[in-house]
Amino acid sequence: MLWSVSLFFFFIVVVMQALWQRNYSRVSLLPETFPPTLSYLIALMPLSLIVGLIMPHHVTWSTWLIFLIVVEGGFIGVFNWLMFVALRLLPVAKFEMIFQLYTIVVVVLGWVLLGEKLTTPQIIGGIVLFIAAYIAISAPRQNKSQLRKHANKKGVLITLLAALTLGIGLVTEKAALNHMDTGAYFIFGFLSQTIALVILASKDVTKETISRIKIEDIKQSTVMGILSALVGFTYIISIQLSNNISLVTMLSSFTLPLMVLAGYVFLHERENMTRLWIASGLGCAGLILAAL
Repeated sequence: MLWSVSLFFFFIVVVMQALWQRNYSRVSLLPETFPPTLSYLIALMPLSLIVGLIMPHHVTWSTWLIFLIVVEGGFIGVFNWLMFVALRLLPVAKFEMIFQLYTIVVVVLGWVLLGEKLTTPQIIGGIVLFIAAYIAISAPRQNKSQLRKHANKKGVLITLLAALTLGIGLVTEKAALNHMDTGAYFIFGFLSQTIALVILASKDVTKETISRIKIEDIKQSTVMGILSALVGFTYIISIQLSNNISLVTMLSSFTLPLMVLAGYVFLHERENMTRLWIASGLGCAGLILAAL
């Protein structure tokens, strides 16, 4: 089945994206708004334009749709910046565990704004997910320095903000997709996100910060943009082909143990592994319940 093939590639690219951003964020000397913006300008937006123009791209324009595109672009643009900052401060497994709270944001806002009812399993799943996130947040670090403690707390807060902004952005995106097809979203939705990132990065633009952009930053940001585009494409295609967003959401929860394993193997992030594996298992259970 084609949707399962697309979802398999989603698993691969979403883990690769997190690992790449974690590695690059720790060595980048640029303002934190620059790498996500460069990744959109250099890679994600050109790829989205090409794919969007190849696919059918019908739009039913209205003032309401323009508002939705602006809101969606703003929140998801800010999310991309927050994600980059959070991955600089937190191990990838811990980030991913806390970040999964965006699912609850989507469920709650879908209930309040889109009239999608909350089921008993979704409520229980949300509670389990909050417990899992608490276990991940409270996991002590082996390095007890005040600087590392401050970075950890800041990383947790920024990750929670990233989950909130993505949740709001995805609910708005879902509303916008009622007025356009996928090809049009690839063009106008990603364009709105790009504009939001450019506006965000403009506050950091000076001659000195521009001079800091090196060829290596261009290369790193290009790979970031390609991976981000592939994450978006494979997720949306999986939902389209399966015609079952609950099923795709349930299966995508298995990125949690994959992230823990990838962080352990490739980044050698091995602090508090017992707690993180427990949190990962609970998180998967919570997401599965929330998707029912």
